[in-house]
Amino acid sequence: MSTKVEYIEVDSLGDSRDNIGSPEIRDSSEDASEDSQEKTERKLDRYCAKVDRRILLYAIVLCVLNQSDRGSIGVAKVVGLEEDLGMAKNDFNIAATLFTVGYLSLEMFSNFVLKYVGASRLLPFLGILWGLVCALQGVIRTKTQLYVMRLLLGMAECGFTAGILLILSFFYPKRRLTTRVGFFYLSSPLSNVFSGPLASALSHINHPTIRRWQWVFLLEGIITIIVAIVGFFVLQDHPEKCAFLSDEEKEFIVSYKHKEGTLGGSQRLSREDTKKALLDWQIWWMTLATFATCEAAGSVSVFAPELINELGFSAAKSQAMSALPSVFGAITILLAGHIVRLCRSHWLAGSLSLAVALLGSVIMIATLNVSARIFGLCLMGAGGFAGLGILPGWNITSNSQSVANSAVASAITVFMGAGSGFVCSNVFLNSDAPRFVIGHSVNIAVLGMGIVVCAVTRISMGRRNRKYERAAPSGCQFEKPFRYVY
Repeated sequence: MSTKVEYIEVDSLGDSRDNIGSPEIRDSSEDASEDSQEKTERKLDRYCAKVDRRILLYAIVLCVLNQSDRGSIGVAKVVGLEEDLGMAKNDFNIAATLFTVGYLSLEMFSNFVLKYVGASRLLPFLGILWGLVCALQGVIRTKTQLYVMRLLLGMAECGFTAGILLILSFFYPKRRLTTRVGFFYLSSPLSNVFSGPLASALSHINHPTIRRWQWVFLLEGIITIIVAIVGFFVLQDHPEKCAFLSDEEKEFIVSYKHKEGTLGGSQRLSREDTKKALLDWQIWWMTLATFATCEAAGSVSVFAPELINELGFSAAKSQAMSALPSVFGAITILLAGHIVRLCRSHWLAGSLSLAVALLGSVIMIATLNVSARIFGLCLMGAGGFAGLGILPGWNITSNSQSVANSAVASAITVFMGAGSGFVCSNVFLNSDAPRFVIGHSVNIAVLGMGIVVCAVTRISMGRRNRKYERAAPSGCQFEKPFRYVY
């Protein structure tokens, strides 16, 4: 009996169908059993739900604290940090930049360390470390000490986000991964939603010795340390060593990922595969889109309180209102999967999110009308954070054919995203208030570049997939050989 093999495009994100732009090889032989496929999908649903509850949920909580600790300097600035430390002109921008220097100094090596040490040990340790550094910022007395602590905070935090992305690629099959990465990045706007009202509440504290900005660092650091300790009992290295999975579930997910052309994480890092991944221009190129969306989201996270404060609102109101753009961002991240399905592609959905953020920057630079600028800031939040729900996951999903590719793609994605901190930390200058022409002009240029990157990546992936199809031997027995998802 002959077997007919056909390649079709399907539209899905996190449901029971295959990835958008990812060819599925579907066996149309008469003895194919739909009951067997439905049983597999039910198994996969139960497996993913268990991993969601045990790993993804904890990762989101710890990342909320990670983002909150990182952005706490923006909160502290509005409640008196600069005045108490004698900071002037662009000293705050220097402090924000030094965090990025520390973060990038070790980021590229972090996933290779994690692969050998194990996520269950390294990631909770990093959480305790950056929580301690964050709390110590609450006892500094000079701006030089602030510079040192921001540098150390960046070094302590590097490796966490890339590590989480890597273990998510180990646990989830390719067609369920993008949605989970989007949910993970939901932590970024959530941290802003919580930190704004928190800072507003702290601004009313009158303590004889502890300043209001010191409370911000102390409380956030202590909470992070407590939550990070829990990670030693929650996080797992990969499915094959996962304590809460049964042997049957382990065999199921390893077999499933093998059939789709991806791996489960227990494999050793190949030096040859690592070198090949590092030299793949497409991995580096598509992370420029992540750079662009992180530039927009970072502008909202760090500078929203200041941008709103410059519109004439008090410090307390500025902190409370700074949560508004992040609320829009959280909503668009939750809708990211629907956006991809609506656009029927990741590249187009990513381009759309970048275009929305670009429009917000245009409004911010074009007018000083308070209502219009707050609307523009909300568009920046909506588009920037929607991009976080789409673009990093697209990159990880599209480069999961080996452990080396997953490690390199997640590390470079986070590296480029963090690199955007160099830009947004130095383009919103106090001397440029209240319009911030330089900052928003740079955002417009970077976001425009990101849209071009998405389009070029789509063309490149299409060509590579066609090349793979021509090279595939006839009568291929693999259920689903690797293909790029676009």
